Amino acid sequence: MVGVFSITEKKTLSLHRILLWALIAIYTLALPHAIFVYNAITKHFSASVAEKIPVYILILFGITYIAVGFIKEKHFRCIGFILPSAIIAYAIVSYEPNPNKHIHLPEYVLMTWILFAAISLDYRGKGMFILVFLCSSLLGIVDELQQGIHPYRHYGLWDMGLNSIASFIGILTLAGLEKKSAGDWNWISYINERNKLMALLIFGTVGATLTCKYLFTVAANKTFWASYPIWLMGWNSLYIILCPAMFLFHIRRLHASAPAPSDDGFSNQPDPRITVYLWINTLLSIFFAMHVLAVFTAISGWEFG
Repeated sequence: MVGVFSITEKKTLSLHRILLWALIAIYTLALPHAIFVYNAITKHFSASVAEKIPVYILILFGITYIAVGFIKEKHFRCIGFILPSAIIAYAIVSYEPNPNKHIHLPEYVLMTWILFAAISLDYRGKGMFILVFLCSSLLGIVDELQQGIHPYRHYGLWDMGLNSIASFIGILTLAGLEKKSAGDWNWISYINERNKLMALLIFGTVGATLTCKYLFTVAANKTFWASYPIWLMGWNSLYIILCPAMFLFHIRRLHASAPAPSDDGFSNQPDPRITVYLWINTLLSIFFAMHVLAVFTAISGWEFG
């Protein structure tokens, strides 16, 4: 029965992994439409009601967080982390004059929590909070790229900053509840075995950075091809072709060379290469979305603003 239970547990873990990453993708796609909910509340109630909604959500998050901290018997630790989180949130709400910008805070605190739930299923070793923060902040840029092609939204640097600030708040709250990552930094030594993936990651990172830069020019000029260089569109297209091919090739290699399973169906010890792949593949995937959005903007002819 132990073997049967272990196989069932492994299948359940795989299902959780699929559902969480699917939720992250759906949530990222849905975020640019949150403003419509905000506008609907403004229309059917009032602007004063709508502008309080993000604050109410943050308060609800805070109450839930403290309750979970007491359940986990970490009440002093979680209070120590919720205080700086609350100060940062209060400063943003107080000094940002546009109330619909406040929705970025609960949006990306929640994004950080979901990302942590997904990444922690497989991550082994130190540095998980760093990866979660990077992924959440980069998905905040993807959110802004989506807003750029949306007729009623805008592509903005300050909004990217707000998304990163909210992601940092999310990390603070997680640090107050979760144990320190088990293991060490030895997984870093395995990065050298993935030179091709690292080269692709650098290629995608530089290309995405240039894409974001030139899209500000596109947004200012209200014209794409007169502002966006052809060579960069070639860069975007090449990355879109290379990324899935390289990803599938290395996933097959990972499964082929995985440690032999024990009698219960699981590997005898954690494979540090999984952590390396989490770092590389999550970032590759996010940069892939950025490059795809740039190519989509060019092909669709939609105004980017």
